[in-house]
Amino acid sequence: MRKIVGKISNKQVVIIGCSRLGATIASKMSSEGLAVTIIDRDENAFRKLSDDFSGYTFMGDAENIQTLIDARVDHADLVIAVTDKDNINLMVSEICSRIFKVDKVLCRIYDSSKEPLCKQYNIDFIDTSRLSVVEFEKAIGGCL
Repeated sequence: MRKIVGKISNKQVVIIGCSRLGATIASKMSSEGLAVTIIDRDENAFRKLSDDFSGYTFMGDAENIQTLIDARVDHADLVIAVTDKDNINLMVSEICSRIFKVDKVLCRIYDSSKEPLCKQYNIDFIDTSRLSVVEFEKAIGGCL
């Protein structure tokens, strides 16, 4: 897992995927005063956002480049891809980094075998499986 260096000082954030994780990140960043847009293909997903979420919701499929254009990803300082599908997160992260030239792109992966792809394409990532193992090791005294 690559370490993410530097403080978040970005003003425009786009989050792809309004799962519980995406909604929590969006709500927290919004409460800290960042301009947040969250994209999801399911309009019902936005109900997970906090009541005081002050950002924008954008219904669309992030796999479609027109959705990313319409959501103004090209104006983002930070993109966080947290759908429940590794391949979508990787693809969207690469598009945002290489095509839209977003300064900072983060990608969640479940499958640790995808780590080499993240490294190959220079995508910062969070491996939730590895994080879970670390937390379980801490909880049981490090015998995993």
